[in-house]
Amino acid sequence: MKSIRTALDRTLRLMRDDLTGGVEDSTLISTLTGAKVVLIGDARNLSSHAAQCAYITAALLMARSGHAVYLAAPDVPLLGQQPPLTGNRLVGALMGIGNDLLPGIGFCAGMPPGDAGLAVIFGDSLSRYRAHRAIGVNAGAWRAHLGPARQTERWAENDWPCGALAAGALASVEAFKVAIHGLRRLAKDTPLFDSLFAFTDRVSVEVAPFDSPRATELGRFDCVSGGAIINSALYVLSRLPGVNGRGRVIEPEAADLSNLNRYPLLRRSASGQGKAQILKSLMPPRLELRAVPRRYEGGQIVGLGEFAPSVLVGVDDIPTRWRVQQESPSWLGIGATTHWAAMASYHERGLGCACCLHPRDDPATVPIPTIAFVSFFAGLKLASYFVRACGGERFRTAEQYTYLSPLRPEHIWRSPVAVRPDCPLCQNAGIRAE
Repeated sequence: MKSIRTALDRTLRLMRDDLTGGVEDSTLISTLTGAKVVLIGDARNLSSHAAQCAYITAALLMARSGHAVYLAAPDVPLLGQQPPLTGNRLVGALMGIGNDLLPGIGFCAGMPPGDAGLAVIFGDSLSRYRAHRAIGVNAGAWRAHLGPARQTERWAENDWPCGALAAGALASVEAFKVAIHGLRRLAKDTPLFDSLFAFTDRVSVEVAPFDSPRATELGRFDCVSGGAIINSALYVLSRLPGVNGRGRVIEPEAADLSNLNRYPLLRRSASGQGKAQILKSLMPPRLELRAVPRRYEGGQIVGLGEFAPSVLVGVDDIPTRWRVQQESPSWLGIGATTHWAAMASYHERGLGCACCLHPRDDPATVPIPTIAFVSFFAGLKLASYFVRACGGERFRTAEQYTYLSPLRPEHIWRSPVAVRPDCPLCQNAGIRAE
């Protein structure tokens, strides 16, 4: 129990936000591990890279939240890159990694005995199942769809994975809701609990506009942090067909058991290894990463040798974001989370900067509560901003900042970032508020 409790620590902290005090860890853990989910796909619907991205992402995110996941799918050949999986068959690769995630959590092949709490149907896959609830997922290149199980069409997108990754993540959110509904009697505020954790029956989530460029030439870039959000962003980027780029990961720490609940590229057997080195080892051949095992203190983006025109930041520490902005990268993307919310922004010269968006420090004194799908959505949005910038897209400034709670994906807030008249970084750069 101690090891699974350590692995789920951040998730248990987050669950307590909405529950009365005094709930035992064992109660929360048994609630998560007692959620039984079956992922249903047939060979026709799982015969593309994008569909397999959705299936694998759903399975991994659910497992990282402690759920019992059943893989009701044929063992079709794997298509494209799917780190951290190894092997060349879909079910076989998932079964192989299942025992290397959270302690005591693994995957099961086939249909579950008895009724599942949730059945997830990929495309129009046909299967008999017994479940208290069933949903269907599908995706286009940049858009994810979730709806009734029997009203979906054949899996739509073949190659581009971003919409599919969001679809897999949406399914994992609904699995968590199945679990936490068992704690409704312990809610601090029952109406708020019911609103926050209500099932989503139908939703379409736009990761990016449909005509966004599908860029795979990423150039040179730096990642400040090797934590959950950068893990998630690199999970996305590594799945782009034919991706090519050279990056660095600036991260001093080693991975540990408490990271397993939200690092999508981390296997339990890699605990104790440097986070940056783990990420370097998992990238496809033409996406080269250099591990920089030191803490970012400012000045390193230029000072480490090769200037990186693009920087992706995934740290919780707000002053670190300011220090990166002070180095004036040509493009800066920031991903962040707070409790049930994920957010991301991009910053270029002439637009509101990282200090305009986060003008005050908010130092954390305790480990920040979070869960797999929240960190994943922040990384997915950060990666999508970056890909579009690499494709030369001139952004619609109305979507410079994105804020969403994956629990309520029907409500996504997008906005520009205004240049603050009192922003010291913009004043030093000669940028004025309009």
